Formats: sequence, C-alpha cells, structure tokens
Amino acid sequence: MSKRIILVGGGTGGHVFPLMAVAAALRMTDPNVELMVLGDGPFLASAVATAGLPYKRIWASGLRRYFSFRTLLTPFQIIVGFFQSLWILLVYMPDIMFTKGGYTSVMPALVARLYLIPVYTHESDSTPGLANKFISKLATTVFTSFESTAKYFSAGKAILVGNPVRSELLTGDKATAFQQFNFRADKKTILVVGGSQGSKRINEAILEALVPLVQNFQIIHQCGESQYESVKSIVDQYTKEGEKSYGPTISANYRLYPFFNPQDMSLAYAVADIIISRGGSSNLSEVAALGKPAIIIPLSTAASRGDQIDNAIEFQKYGAVIIEEANITPHIIINQIQELLEPTRYASVSTKIKTFAKPDAARNIASVLLQ
Repeated sequence: MSKRIILVGGGTGGHVFPLMAVAAALRMTDPNVELMVLGDGPFLASAVATAGLPYKRIWASGLRRYFSFRTLLTPFQIIVGFFQSLWILLVYMPDIMFTKGGYTSVMPALVARLYLIPVYTHESDSTPGLANKFISKLATTVFTSFESTAKYFSAGKAILVGNPVRSELLTGDKATAFQQFNFRADKKTILVVGGSQGSKRINEAILEALVPLVQNFQIIHQCGESQYESVKSIVDQYTKEGEKSYGPTISANYRLYPFFNPQDMSLAYAVADIIISRGGSSNLSEVAALGKPAIIIPLSTAASRGDQIDNAIEFQKYGAVIIEEANITPHIIINQIQELLEPTRYASVSTKIKTFAKPDAARNIASVLLQ
C-alpha cells in the first residue's frame, strides 16, 4: 500500500528547490504515493503550483536577530501556525512527515510528534540553525549534506545523503546554450548567480569589474528580481558612456537576468566555464554535480548566522575558491578567474569538486521515506 507523506518547507530557493527534488523522486519511485506540501512563502507556492502538488499554507515566523515591528507579530504567528498544523495534520493524517528544516517546519514537526507521526528532516548546511537543532530532537532521522554535520546530532541519527538537486538542471545542451545567449564557443564564459533572491554585494562587485571582465570573458549575470532594474540601469549607463570604446563589448559579452527558470538555468550551467556563487548549500551542490570550478562569495556574519561561510570553508576542501565580501575588488575577481582557468588547475579542480557531489540524494531520501 502506497504511503501518504506530507512535505514541509518554505522561504528561499535553498529550502524550496531540494523539497521539490524530493517530491519528484518520491513520485518517480512510487507513482501512487500521496503527497501534500505544507509551508509558507510565495516561492514555495509558485514551485508547488508548477509541480502540480496539493498545498496548504501555514503561518510561520523565525526569531529575528534585530528588532522590527514584525517582531511583535512573531508570537501570534507561531501560535496560529501551531493550530493550523494541528488541524491540517488531523484531517490529512500522513504516514510520515519530511521537512526541509527552517522555522517554517518547527510547528508542523512538533504537531507531528504529538500525533506520533514519524518526522524526517534534512539539514542542508554544514552547521545547523536553531530551528533544525530543535527539529532534530523530534526527528527519527536527520539527512545531511556535509559529513561534518553529524556531530551536531544524536549518535546514529544522521545519514549523509548530500543535498537534493533538481535533475533537470544538469541536462542543459551546450550548443543550444551558445545559441540562446548568442555567445561564442571560443571564448570563456563566467556565470554569476546570487541565489534565488540575488546578492546586492555580488551585483556591486560585478558592476565595478564589468568593463575589464567583458574584455576577456563572456558574462551571464543573474542579479535577482528585486535588483534587476537598478543593475540594468547602471549597465545601460556604462554601455552608453562607452559607446565609442567598450560599450559594444558590453553588449556582445554581457547578459543580465533577474532570475532563471529551470530550463534557462540548465543552459546557463551548461555554457559556464566558471561559476561565481553565494555559499548556500543548494548552489554548492549544483556546482559540484556539474563539476564546474567555482568562486564562492559567502554571505557575511553581519547579515547571517555564518552558515554560508561554514559551507564555503567545507567546499574549499574540494577546490573551490573563497572570496570574502569585504575583500571583493575587480582585481581579485579577475585574478582568481584567470588562475582557475589555467588548464592544469582547471582540470584538477573540476575533478576534485565533483567528488563532493551526491547526485542520488533525492532518490536516496525517497527510498528511506518509502520503506
């Protein structure tokens, strides 16, 4: 008899994309499995609609490291989320729950344990956050992306599987990609991705280095939807100012996008020689699965709990280059790209970085959940 499984997540792409990868693997392994998604956020709602999965929204809120008016609403949101979870799980009554961690998953996981529903969770980062430390106390099993993460959980509870990656991202055709981006095959291409929300600091760094970059490389730049207009305005200004010199080179060698759908992302990955990325676990797992040398610019501790820095340090063991936000300059970016493109080093890093990849992560999680 097929199982009934509830999947819980929300927030940014780092939580949503792996959840959707697990959902796809569950359906592939058992076409009759019953799935429902529980969570919060427009990103999740869009992904669930695309996947054609039933979805229930719950209120959720994390504990902020700063005070704002929204902080006053946090206790109310948590209480509402608890009672929403209580009702939804009572009606749906799944066989098991799989959560992608984060604050959205806390109340559903707590309610699941009250109903004696087994909870499985996944920790993407090398160091767990407060929410996942709590959820791990309720969970039967904690799936991890990094080998070093097991020490944060009870003995025997952690299983190293890697971070689930959407398989469609790994199948882009390089010849099609050159045509779509109107790029030359004899010129190196650098892909810059700032995560699902974009990165203001990375955008600033690329703009500062744009003129020398396009002299030597082709650039695909995913800047985030909220920053697209401001970045485009600056690029247009550069192009106009340099219309008799470097302007045409920008037009020929630079492509700007707010966000990529999976098909376009697969083409961007296919054509890229080097990837410049944030230190989110999903980004790193995709880079590793592709075997592409990477420059990682992790989010600083001033704007996060430091998980991206921890991820990047772990990933550096596999050949990735780290540039701290405070140290980004045009010279450093171009110098690191040139060093990575040295043929012997490029081949070595490509081989080494791929050993971090665990392309069967989603399928292995699905296998455990369906036992």
